[in-house]
Amino acid sequence: MKKVLLLAWGSVLPLCIQAQNADSTAMRALPFHIDPSKRMPEEEIAEKKEGVFVTGVPRFEFDPIRGFGVGGNVNLFINNKRDDPFFEYTPYRHRLNAEFFIFQNGRFRYALNYDAPYIFNSKWRLRADLVHWEDPQAQYWGIGRSMNRPLRFRDKRTGVERDFAKLADYEENLALAEQGSDGQHYTDFHYNHMEQRERLYNILGERTFLGGRLRLMFGYEALFTSFSSYNGRPAEQAFTLEGQAVEAINNPTLVDKQRADGTWQRFNLSGFTNSEDYKFTSMLASALIYDTRDFEPDPSRGVFLQYSHEYSAPWFGSDFHFHKFMVQAQYIHTLAQWRDRRSRLTFAGMAAVGHIFGSNINFIEMWDLSSQAEAGGILVLGGARSLRGYREARFLAPTIALVNLELRARFYDFRVLRQHISLSLMPFYDFGSVWDNPRDMNFRQWRGAPGVGARIGWNLSTVLRLDYGHSREGGQFFFGFGHIF
Repeated sequence: MKKVLLLAWGSVLPLCIQAQNADSTAMRALPFHIDPSKRMPEEEIAEKKEGVFVTGVPRFEFDPIRGFGVGGNVNLFINNKRDDPFFEYTPYRHRLNAEFFIFQNGRFRYALNYDAPYIFNSKWRLRADLVHWEDPQAQYWGIGRSMNRPLRFRDKRTGVERDFAKLADYEENLALAEQGSDGQHYTDFHYNHMEQRERLYNILGERTFLGGRLRLMFGYEALFTSFSSYNGRPAEQAFTLEGQAVEAINNPTLVDKQRADGTWQRFNLSGFTNSEDYKFTSMLASALIYDTRDFEPDPSRGVFLQYSHEYSAPWFGSDFHFHKFMVQAQYIHTLAQWRDRRSRLTFAGMAAVGHIFGSNINFIEMWDLSSQAEAGGILVLGGARSLRGYREARFLAPTIALVNLELRARFYDFRVLRQHISLSLMPFYDFGSVWDNPRDMNFRQWRGAPGVGARIGWNLSTVLRLDYGHSREGGQFFFGFGHIF
């Protein structure tokens, strides 16, 4: 299937480019009405780069779970010339993104993404994705409202179960090894870990209405997943109470315990293969989107409203049977502008609520809200694109609510080697909560995390993101591409 998608992109992309280049010289007016709210700001039209160009940077990261990582992102953009009828209304005519990343602990990810707004000068948009990754330390912090509490475990120095205020103290306690009656040492180093292998292929078509403000999307996703537990396997590191490194065996992990104690049965969860065998999730996706943002990669004004729905069932090949939906609202408003409108202070807010239900749910589908927008799904609840001060997937349940508030201050821009660069700073605050059922939703036990970020804009369409989020459990840095919404 991977080869088929690559061949399809390879054959479609040149045809798309040829057709739109031919049209751009002959047609300077829009072939159909596009609402004025979708037009880019004048100052950004002036800076928008023409033709075909590439942006790409090497990436270096440090992650307390996965250690040091190295990789890179390369984007091929096709903007056409300024006389293209859509030049002032789209971030690009075609974008092909390639990504590769590998971490010290063995986690790797590679992806190809293709996006073409108004393809063939029509009201249609085409997007396609190929993603493959393996993570030997994927996070599992428990599922259900009952896990929306401080970190809790037996203190191995005192033997008493207690709450741990800081994540670092909690993980240090897990790594301690205790000697069993058989003389072997045992540890909980991987208590919140599992091995994850995932391959994803999807293709999405999108039709615009109301001058581009309303979009109807539908598509198909093929997802192959497998998982393994660390129970009974040798631990990479373990320490006695005296601090001496020892060889130890992993105790049962949290995913093992929740599969056995009835938690998974209560939520109709399955899909943990505990082997390298893959389960297949065949999904139909749809979304209704109202969007008045002026520039998708870095908007200065507008609203974004979305209802998205995913459906998986055995009648079209899936190993699972469930529904997943999300309601999302974004509001973007520029509060002030200066330096000939090139610098600005912009408020950006996003609120989302999602729910998953069914008779046989692939448990990993709880890890994201099913957005069908250009930025993709929202990983929850914790990590780089949700509660940035909490560890990824820290809070999970069938019903999830998330709010992100940002104040984006672009204070300087310049040109270097014919490239346009802009610099921004951004304080933010994230908060959210989880419930076992929508009828249980309330305003108690919400988790919040403030932080600060920096943004580097590169030729408008590429945004480099650096964020630091802090919570009561600790802080963490993130580096990536694009705004989180």
